[in-house]
Amino acid sequence: MAVRRVRIRYVLYVFSALFILSLIYMYTFDDGSRLEDKRLFKWRPLFNITSLESCRNSAQGVDYLTDELGYMCPREAIRASKCCHVGTERTSRFNCTTCKDNGCCSIYENCVSCCLHPDKIPLLISVLRRTTESRNLLYSSLKDQFELCLTKCRTSSKSVVHENIYRYPDAKYCYGQDPNEMNNQLQS
Repeated sequence: MAVRRVRIRYVLYVFSALFILSLIYMYTFDDGSRLEDKRLFKWRPLFNITSLESCRNSAQGVDYLTDELGYMCPREAIRASKCCHVGTERTSRFNCTTCKDNGCCSIYENCVSCCLHPDKIPLLISVLRRTTESRNLLYSSLKDQFELCLTKCRTSSKSVVHENIYRYPDAKYCYGQDPNEMNNQLQS
């Protein structure tokens, strides 16, 4: 009987130790330094790609859409492949015409298109690093910069003041930093 109690205690101690070690491993190993490996996040060389057989697009705009290659076009210029028709006059790539220096734009599709510009990758990496540190589940599920730009450009609770007023009514779609930091840039 005494031997059996000792074995049960031994097993409980071993499982308790394993559980504690796994918790320690889980909370100390994730330092955000291997961002691309952990999330399987893929950066696409958008300058080298000019067309795809089929595209994802922003899909929510009434007048305009932005495809995953960074082309912004009117709805009537969308092909059956869901990519923008590049040959039309009103289609433009990496369009930042309604965007301000702080990364906020007045049109959602402009925000996504501008955000996809390869020059914005360092900014997007810093955004991802911040979200990794805060363990944001929404951002951890993103697979590429198109999904990241779609998500960043959507308005959020951080883009409003007093729960019902936009911080910047003329530029409410932001791909950049935290809106509090952007507010400081606008006031200076």
